[in-house]
Amino acid sequence: MPELPEVETIARGLRKTILGKKIKSIKLSPCRILQNSTVCLSNKLNRQKITQVKRRGKNIILHLSGDDVIIIHLGMTGQLLFLTNKTPFGKHDHIELRFSDNTFLRFSDIRKFGKFKLAKFSPQKKLDDLRELGPEPLEITKDAFIRLLQKRKGKIKTTLLNQRVIAGIGNIYADETLFEAKIHPEEKVCDLGPSRLGKLHQAVRKILKKAIQAGGSSVDDYLNLEGIKGFFQLQHKAYGREGKPCTRCNTKIERIVLSQRSSYFCPKCQKSRGSPPETD
Repeated sequence: MPELPEVETIARGLRKTILGKKIKSIKLSPCRILQNSTVCLSNKLNRQKITQVKRRGKNIILHLSGDDVIIIHLGMTGQLLFLTNKTPFGKHDHIELRFSDNTFLRFSDIRKFGKFKLAKFSPQKKLDDLRELGPEPLEITKDAFIRLLQKRKGKIKTTLLNQRVIAGIGNIYADETLFEAKIHPEEKVCDLGPSRLGKLHQAVRKILKKAIQAGGSSVDDYLNLEGIKGFFQLQHKAYGREGKPCTRCNTKIERIVLSQRSSYFCPKCQKSRGSPPETD
């Protein structure tokens, strides 16, 4: 599933390609991705202009000239593709916006867990779809991060994956940040203390920024707006590296299942039960 770095990469691409453009027509293939009726989307989207492109958590928000917004979530296998030439509408293509300059934005999704929703925007209140999201990990301060997590009683990996606690982090970047901070994924948040939570905050920012610079991680289906893979998977230190040597201590990376998700960690660098990790 695309996480914050992948979605941010796409949002930045959209700002370069579709910002300010007017929608000329829309092509739809009815499916569960569409959160509005095809009639509603066809009637309301035509002739609207893209005025802003934002990201919130794993969601892309396209602001329109008519005070509406399009909320897009890529789900597990969703892809957005910007096209300068018309190409055949494929089996897994579900939405296509055609702009007045005859460029196209296409949304495809093999497993159909994504979302495309038109909603009314009001500056005075949060969008319902985004209301319960936690703060952005690249915006929250160190002190606020520590206060936020100190209230939690669960395991740190599960806490990082909870979008209501902090928005945008998924399985890949939870593993990578915990490795960077030398914290075992099963440690309880309440056992970490302010110092280690502060180091985790620093690790979150470092890893997410590096991943954005690399265009995200392409470990499954993720491609950017131009159909190009990201490169951060080449820098993974924990995720997907079961049985491979730790880049710090040469111990083999292990995998456990936590909250029905694979978690990768170094058993030497990331000691469990609050034990202080070994230094380099």
